[in-house]
Amino acid sequence: MTTIWDDAGAIPSALTAEKLAEYAKGNPDIVNELDPRTGLTPLAAAIRAGNSSAVKLLLDNKADPDKKTRDGLVPMYLAANAASAGSRPRMVQLLLEKYPKTFDEAGPASIRNETPLMAAVRKKDSRTIKLLDLANEFTPAGLDVAKALQIAASKGRGGVTTYVDEWVLEVLAHFNIWSPLGDIFDSATRSYYDIALFAPLPDDVAEPQTAADFKKNLENAVKRGGLERFFPPGDPYLQQVADKAFQLKNDPKNHLNTPRQVDGLAKLALYQPILYCDDSWSMWVEEDQKGKGERWRAQVELVKRISNITTRAVPDNRGCHLRFINKDTPTYNNLNKDQITDIMEKFPRNDGWTPIGTMLRSHVLDPLIYPDIKANTVKRPWLVLITTDGYPTKEDAMEGVPPGPRDENRNADPDRFRKEIRKIGTELEKAGYRQDVVRFSVSQIGKKISYSDDEEKVKLFLDGLESDPDIQDVLYRTADIMDAKYDALKENEKNLEVFLLTTLLSPLQSLLN
Repeated sequence: MTTIWDDAGAIPSALTAEKLAEYAKGNPDIVNELDPRTGLTPLAAAIRAGNSSAVKLLLDNKADPDKKTRDGLVPMYLAANAASAGSRPRMVQLLLEKYPKTFDEAGPASIRNETPLMAAVRKKDSRTIKLLDLANEFTPAGLDVAKALQIAASKGRGGVTTYVDEWVLEVLAHFNIWSPLGDIFDSATRSYYDIALFAPLPDDVAEPQTAADFKKNLENAVKRGGLERFFPPGDPYLQQVADKAFQLKNDPKNHLNTPRQVDGLAKLALYQPILYCDDSWSMWVEEDQKGKGERWRAQVELVKRISNITTRAVPDNRGCHLRFINKDTPTYNNLNKDQITDIMEKFPRNDGWTPIGTMLRSHVLDPLIYPDIKANTVKRPWLVLITTDGYPTKEDAMEGVPPGPRDENRNADPDRFRKEIRKIGTELEKAGYRQDVVRFSVSQIGKKISYSDDEEKVKLFLDGLESDPDIQDVLYRTADIMDAKYDALKENEKNLEVFLLTTLLSPLQSLLN
């Protein structure tokens, strides 16, 4: 059974005025309640998914623009920090129209006390910067602007304080007319921080019906995501995907058959999926400590569906690459759902640790991605889908880095996973590619963790990934615990597939309209 949080956070959005009325009929306050699983309000779930239409619907129906998530994040911060660059300014504008008191509030320590404006500067989003700056028009906003701009100093830009103190604050304060100078501030900020100003891209066909509609939306996604290098004008692959999408729209066996869902399937086909699964010992022995393998079985069910959904609109029968943390599987490439199911169901029980970063490098990045980067032969961007129930253990130090003493979890470097994601982004840029040519999604399995200290370690690991500004644009953390969500939806295959489509599209929000 789906919930208001599921519908608000679905990609594409599944929340309608009729559904919202039904939810409110049973509980008038539900529009501002926290999801007991994720700690998000319906508004926060919609913002996180980049669903500006759902954001408007909720705000127009008494959603509180100041209501914080369980982790202490205000809606404006979530909007300014949203992964969907196309939806970000619109969501900020919708929130500002409700005059939130927290529009410039600093966040908790988990996000380094960033304000929404600081997040917008980090994202280099000139439209959102301008909206938030002009919202300060009748407040003493100079200090907030200064704080936001000073974050660039930590990234090596010189002269930030001079720029703020001697130009922005002094000039604007002298004239005391912030709004008329907004365009000047916008232009200066874009120039100073190398923020490009692009002409707005054409909107997608909202309800694609024909192969031509799907192709137009794919071309828009390619432009939004900077993927022209892989899909240049006239590339036959886009037409083939569009034709396959048109067939799926009329396929009675396809549960994801609304025009917008099929459109999502088509955009997934732009990426080569890599499934990186946890095969550590706890996948078999946790939950009840009797070794029944509940987590492993849930992972099997989820992975076989994910492999099917990610490749459903792929026209040439290319499948998923399958990798594990402990077992090396160098030949498990381009597998279909049936092949993956067979491998997972026959997989031998493993007593391994969780060196998730060390083996990301050894089993995924080194064999599958780095060779193409170095040879300049990348044919298609990658989407690395990671499922894990734990936190790093027995991690080795990065190559060339002297190993330190191992910690209580036998890690020489407990941050190895994060560092590998940062490193591949750097290597991509050195080779002339965008960092987001490789995108990562991390999902947690483990609805019940037996030991409280383990639960805290898992939370610290995953929260640290989500709040790291250096990888936020390439890594998405799924809000739900996957096996708990599977249990809740497994009796309704359509609802389960809608949830998984949302999970898979979430790392690709910058491609969506």
